[in-house]
Amino acid sequence: MKKIIKLISIILASMLFVVGCSADTKEESQSEKTITNDSEYINLTMIRPDTINPILNTDKSVSYILNLVYDSLFEFDENYDLQPKLVDSYSVSSDNKSVDINLKSGVKWHNGKSLTASDVKYTYDLIKSKKESAYYDLVSNISSITVSGSRSLTIQFKDNYAFSLETLIFPIVSKDKLSGLKSDDLELPNKNLVGSGAYKIKTYEDRDFMILEPNQDYYDFNEEGNNKEIYVKLVPDTESQVQMVLSLDSDISNVSLANISKFTDNDNFKIEKYQGRKYDYVLFNYENEYLQNLDIRKAISFSIDRSSIIKDAYSDRAKLTNFPLNSTSKYYDNDLKPLSYNTDNAQNYLKKAVLSLEEQKNSKKKEEESKTTDPNAVDDSQDATIDNNKYNSSSDKQSTDDKQDAEDSKETTEETKSFKDVTTAEVKALLKDIKFKIIVNKDNSERVKAANIISNSLEAVGIKTEIKDLTSDEMTNALDSKDYDLALIGCELPAVSDATYILEELGYQDEQLDKYLKKLKEANSEAEIKSIYKDIQKYVKENAVFISFGMLDDYVVLNKRLEGNLKSNDFNIYRSIDSLEVK
Repeated sequence: MKKIIKLISIILASMLFVVGCSADTKEESQSEKTITNDSEYINLTMIRPDTINPILNTDKSVSYILNLVYDSLFEFDENYDLQPKLVDSYSVSSDNKSVDINLKSGVKWHNGKSLTASDVKYTYDLIKSKKESAYYDLVSNISSITVSGSRSLTIQFKDNYAFSLETLIFPIVSKDKLSGLKSDDLELPNKNLVGSGAYKIKTYEDRDFMILEPNQDYYDFNEEGNNKEIYVKLVPDTESQVQMVLSLDSDISNVSLANISKFTDNDNFKIEKYQGRKYDYVLFNYENEYLQNLDIRKAISFSIDRSSIIKDAYSDRAKLTNFPLNSTSKYYDNDLKPLSYNTDNAQNYLKKAVLSLEEQKNSKKKEEESKTTDPNAVDDSQDATIDNNKYNSSSDKQSTDDKQDAEDSKETTEETKSFKDVTTAEVKALLKDIKFKIIVNKDNSERVKAANIISNSLEAVGIKTEIKDLTSDEMTNALDSKDYDLALIGCELPAVSDATYILEELGYQDEQLDKYLKKLKEANSEAEIKSIYKDIQKYVKENAVFISFGMLDDYVVLNKRLEGNLKSNDFNIYRSIDSLEVK
């Protein structure tokens, strides 16, 4: 199985070493400032970076900090809805292949110079020249950017793509500061101290710390908000980030599900939960003839209590959803009722499967017989019947009529047979030869628990299973070789609100679904996207294409000396940090 395609992964790889130098502003050594629970600063951490150039950085914790220093054309809010950032107004062409953009007036770089449309074009050209950039895939559909004024530009796209605007979330860098530099020089800290965001880099000390100060000239400056400087300690790894929050040496950090229990009963902290982009679900192997049957898939779906899985396997630390979209998204259909846990429905669909599989079997048999019948033999038989009819007595004719009546009666009986007429013995006969192999990554405790719940649920309705706990490499091999029937897997949703990349990898072959997905990619308005998504979500449910667990929760832990709330999402955990008050 191919890996799930992502338009971009903003979850970035950890860095192995540090390149840096002192800034040309006022500096402090670590001996002059020891990070403490001190109201002089808001204290944060990030992993020691290779570079603080936001285009070349490939570490998520660094990206979170740089989001405070650099702005983008658009950004996602806490509901993952796209909002203008540097953009004042924009107009998308009728064919969805270009967008005219006017930038906000008064936007300045931290050195006082104005941000212009030429900076946007330079940033695009830089990303296109750096395949290692985390944002390279985001600009892959851009064919050109034309500057028509100091604040006006036109972005031309290669293909009509419904989510093109959502790809314009890369940080904008200064052409004046970076153009003409050699590739190695682009990574140097002293070349990357000027952004356009809400905070400025006041001090950068290699391998040690960074101090950010509020940008008083920011176009969206919060005069009534927090005006504290931010002290960013550079640490070796994510575990160090967690430990520094626990020791009250850092005020805010995102924390994984594995570490959240360290904070839940501690009065020093406040935990904020937000919906991330990690999505868990059950994949069917459509090479299994039984799983090609809709009634079997629905029986499986009705057998599984997904709410219990979220509660017992995920400890209520995931949001039950029916589709690979954030449930907060405007495109997610919250009104659609899923195939909920119902063992009576599961049993009824197993009975329906008895009929549908029998019908399928008979259909295949007739098709095979049709292919193997000798045409000449058919003609001879017809001739013989005609000749014999010359000598048929009335009793012979009556016999023929009786046979026809019997056949008609048999067809009528088969046509009117309901699943309610199917006996328990017939269901058992169907299930006698079925045993589904469930594979799961042994290192993911939540999915392992979920696999056992699923196994027990299927066994309860008579479907035999076996669970294979596999290593990551074994999971990959099993998925590639289709050595499974049900696979409990996870993926990260793409940066854009495009679920087609996941749906296309499910192995479900259907012309109607393909049409829906093509229409979605080429939709020309938000209303059209919503309408098509509504149809797709209904279709996926009715055809039990896969089993959705949902979106895993992410967490931000705050020292309780901070009052107020962040508006975190997976792209920026420090959204609205300037609104926090410090006791």
